[in-house]
Amino acid sequence: MRYDRWSPLASLLIGAGFAVTAQNVASAQQVEVFGELERLMSELGFEVKGMTQTQGALAHAGGDDPVARLHLLLENFDHVIIKAPAGGIERVIVLGEKSDYVPPPVSIEKDSETADGGASVAESDGTEIILSTQRKGSSHIVTLGLEGANQQRVDEAMLIDTGADRIVLPISLLSALGIGLDGLREQQVQTANGTVDARIGKLSAVWIGEQREENVEVAFIDDQKLGGTSLLGMSLLGRYRMTIDDTKSQLTLANK
Repeated sequence: MRYDRWSPLASLLIGAGFAVTAQNVASAQQVEVFGELERLMSELGFEVKGMTQTQGALAHAGGDDPVARLHLLLENFDHVIIKAPAGGIERVIVLGEKSDYVPPPVSIEKDSETADGGASVAESDGTEIILSTQRKGSSHIVTLGLEGANQQRVDEAMLIDTGADRIVLPISLLSALGIGLDGLREQQVQTANGTVDARIGKLSAVWIGEQREENVEVAFIDDQKLGGTSLLGMSLLGRYRMTIDDTKSQLTLANK
């Protein structure tokens, strides 16, 4: 199936970095997560992806602010909340129950001849890059090579997110990539913990298997604010026609 691009102006609120306070929990009642999500969807008019993963789960529900209420409700799930440009909530993505993530290895095959594993390249009318993905609930994660100013490659697992304008990375990667703060511009972005400062710049390249894409825009955010989930956004994905195969857990990138 092909995933449509979400609005590039939407704000991403990443639930892995949201702190549920004791005060929030103390004032909340316990409810069935699935049923409460259905109620909030009907009341507020947003869409939920991966909702079936919450069946049978119990959590707390309370508070007047819809975003804070959703974070509390999904406290035991990794999740992303996408806010609409005009305000309100556009979409909620439930990634799965919180757990440690181990990224898959990246490898490459050409013309259907397997090399060292998961990713592959095939020739058709144009070049197609086929990457294995790691499922995170109903979403997909891929591992790509990031090249900074020092020409060193750093492998990073990233959640495929067509709603993010850019690749979004933890600021702790700056040193490994040889990128200094003085070469980045400041810009405020929205996360689960509110508006935070980001540093915007460009990677020398991103490696997709053996394919090298140069000068890719990226945003660096404090690790805790990002919530431990790097995002693969449209600064790279927008250069290709993208298809995700849920059945095979594959991402296909074809030249436009």
